[in-house]
Amino acid sequence: MVMILKPFGIAYFPVPKVANTSVKAGIREALSDADILDNGNKRMSAGLREMTRDMFRIAVVREPVERGLSGWANRVMHERDVDRSAISKAALKPFGLGPFPDADTFFLNLGKYMAVNDRVRRHLLPQAAYLGDDLSFFHAVYRIDELGRLAADLSARIGKTISFGRHQTGGPKIRFSDLSRAAAEKLTRHFEADYRLLATFYSPKPLPNDADRRAARGARKDLTR
Repeated sequence: MVMILKPFGIAYFPVPKVANTSVKAGIREALSDADILDNGNKRMSAGLREMTRDMFRIAVVREPVERGLSGWANRVMHERDVDRSAISKAALKPFGLGPFPDADTFFLNLGKYMAVNDRVRRHLLPQAAYLGDDLSFFHAVYRIDELGRLAADLSARIGKTISFGRHQTGGPKIRFSDLSRAAAEKLTRHFEADYRLLATFYSPKPLPNDADRRAARGARKDLTR
């Protein structure tokens, strides 16, 4: 998918759960609808490459498993994407899976949840599905923690001030280390293509140790007594 700022020859390739709602909102506040072409939620394709061949192409990237954790917290638990779909719930029922799985259950069964719900699928597809397999296609790539730099660069190019707020942040907070080793391994494998694509930005996280995880949970329980 791509958002084209027509008068300026800029093509922004958004990725779900990588601040795309925030970036798009900031751009729309600064420009009129007539200046923007947004072709929606599409994967990278030869057509998109050709469409943007002569444009200044930009993208924002995020640590892969952190994006996956955010996808579960925001789309499944907060936005209730599975719970809102009777078809999704019916398809999951034979597997003994429900609409509000804990993080371990969700990532151990990630393929099933993506298969039965399009919103979950789009938000949990690897970033490589939206950006392709070679970042050299882009003239500028920003980490999600560099949105201030992106705002400054866009502002300079279009001659108007752009700023980005925070959107789509609801849901429980969870760390990679909170997952079971099996779920963490499954999640990491799911994003293997992203770790290859984003190797200059991110490396795979060490897998959590289940014994350490249980000890940490016990310590947290003791603190609440």
